[in-house]
Amino acid sequence: MTIADEVIQLLQQAVRRGDQDIFFQGQASGWLVFGRRGSERYFIADLDLTHGRAIINYFKYQAQMDLSEQWRPQIGAWHYQTTQLELDLRLTSVGDFHHQETLVIRLLTEIPKTYRFINAARYTSLTKLLNRRGLILFSGPTGSGKTTLMYYLAQKLAASQTILTIEDPPEMVAPEFIQLQVNSQALMSYQALLQISLRLRPDVLIIGEIRDELSAQMAAQAALSGHLVLATVHARTSGGVIQRLQELQLSVTTLKTCLTACCYQRLIPLNFQQQSDDQDRQGELALNLDLLCGDPLLATIIQPQQTLQNWQADLQAARKDGLISAETFQKFQYG
Repeated sequence: MTIADEVIQLLQQAVRRGDQDIFFQGQASGWLVFGRRGSERYFIADLDLTHGRAIINYFKYQAQMDLSEQWRPQIGAWHYQTTQLELDLRLTSVGDFHHQETLVIRLLTEIPKTYRFINAARYTSLTKLLNRRGLILFSGPTGSGKTTLMYYLAQKLAASQTILTIEDPPEMVAPEFIQLQVNSQALMSYQALLQISLRLRPDVLIIGEIRDELSAQMAAQAALSGHLVLATVHARTSGGVIQRLQELQLSVTTLKTCLTACCYQRLIPLNFQQQSDDQDRQGELALNLDLLCGDPLLATIIQPQQTLQNWQADLQAARKDGLISAETFQKFQYG
């Protein structure tokens, strides 16, 4: 089997499992290869120095990265296409203090056609909010599906509305959207793209991440000017989103005027994963969504607090119904 054949096989297996990332973790004897799906990381292969270097160089070559540079950070992209599979990959490499190179490959998938939720009623409530204007914020750890859910929701509006995204870099492929990518070398910062995006008159604006005071202010401004704005922000609960926005200098008055909802989410492994013998499938995941809107949102804006009451109630019900295991409940009960 050639190196190209091995890479194709690795990607095909990753797609079948629903992997979000493939890790090549450098060590003295070669590389350990892992896959990641949701919050779970699992072992794929142990490659010696010669074999591992050949596979990594193949990926880097396809992504137009410098093969001779194995220490300084590099970013590359590869649009992989065959008659059986079409896939966009984003590659990041860097060397550790031993100069052992690590490569992470993010699989950029299309917008899913279906989604499974622990509590479907919360998702229904969220979709009803899309008819309003204002700011809807999504929080959760890396790999919890925040961007996927935003795209999934926005796609439902794409037939009749203009969707514009600003990301660093784009996480998903959506030809029906206007997708802008942050590029500091071309003076296309988050702030610059946010400013120009309002002149392009989108109906829905997706912001990859609110990361500083200026982007928070501009997201609020866009929401106040009549747009539906979907964005991610770092917080550990839906209520914690309010505290984070106040840390970014958004006033209570501004939040009461522009904020429509806050969400916190995780991908939860379903119970039958533990009974499956299909190693490629690695079980099914469902999204648990904690939604803060309406009167509870207003009360939280006035007096910020971190709460997981709805979150824990949904997981308790899922455990009672046998949808998730007791071990999964213990792992995810605090977000």
